[in-house]
Amino acid sequence: MTATRSRKLVGPISILLAGLMLALTVPTSVLPSAEADGQNRLLLLFPVLDRSDSGYEDVSLRATDYLQMALDGVPGLSVTEFSVTSPSVLRAVEDGQIRSVDLEAEITDPVTAIRIGYALNADEVCLATVTSIDTKDEPLRVEVLLNGQCYEVAANVDAQTLQVSERPVAINTFGVSGSSRAREGYAGSLPPLVREALRGAADKAAQVLAGKPAEEMVAEEQESKSLRWVAAALLVAALIIAAQDADDDAPTGPAPDALAPVPVRLEPEPAAIRLIWEEPNTTLTILRYEVQRSTDSGATWNPVPGSQGNVLPGDTSFPDFDVQEGVTYMYRIRARYTTCGPSGWAEFNAVRYPG
Repeated sequence: MTATRSRKLVGPISILLAGLMLALTVPTSVLPSAEADGQNRLLLLFPVLDRSDSGYEDVSLRATDYLQMALDGVPGLSVTEFSVTSPSVLRAVEDGQIRSVDLEAEITDPVTAIRIGYALNADEVCLATVTSIDTKDEPLRVEVLLNGQCYEVAANVDAQTLQVSERPVAINTFGVSGSSRAREGYAGSLPPLVREALRGAADKAAQVLAGKPAEEMVAEEQESKSLRWVAAALLVAALIIAAQDADDDAPTGPAPDALAPVPVRLEPEPAAIRLIWEEPNTTLTILRYEVQRSTDSGATWNPVPGSQGNVLPGDTSFPDFDVQEGVTYMYRIRARYTTCGPSGWAEFNAVRYPG
């Protein structure tokens, strides 16, 4: 009788646990839809400037990558990062559309940015700056301030003379903060926390550019914290019920169709190694993915930094930003399902991060 009751509870409890886990991991805010105008507007993102005087390496590079990834999720925008070595920029210099003197230093003023954006047929240009990176104690966390402005190109260029307005008017501005999760008793290095805070600030900036007021994001963040406390309490209650009603006859291993994802490839990027995979061909419901890496030829495995709870159903790629030049990395991935154990691990081919 106990075994029958236990098996009947497995389904509902699994569904409850899945819903609660998603409530704990999935952001509550959704970017509003942009007005459809037939095609996406091209936004030219210039490298984010680091004015924090924090001493951390690669802040500009990582902040730019995070902001580009976040802006790629804004409906109605197609984002490209400006690079002095891109073929389109080099061609524009040869044709006299971009002055070579403008490429000799960081792009800091909107007039130069708009001039370059006009030559590259961009609809908008975006300039952003990391103004501060602060470490808070008890508990340990890192906070980042990110400011930026976006300018419409055509509205600030005279169609007859092709001169850029001396005082361009920004169509969007943002001043947002990002914070790492608070960590009690953390003894690790700070750069991973800095990257986490940068990623959070970039996500907030994208939400602002998508039309969400900053005060609304603050309210949602406070509401999200309250909901997560409630969800955590319900999760504990569900686990207690499951433990009380569990039976030795209940299945503990993965079901036959708890298939693993299919690794496709690893792509070294300017600041990361990106894992790309295909979803498993199964009728089971995926709760989340787990990704791990090894730097000692598979002797030991650890979660990819920032991946825990953040690789959700529907994802088919994830970037590992915590990489070092000249190191060879191995990666593996598995699917965790809502009604059974996880799949087996599927390994990618090893890759050496260039440098």
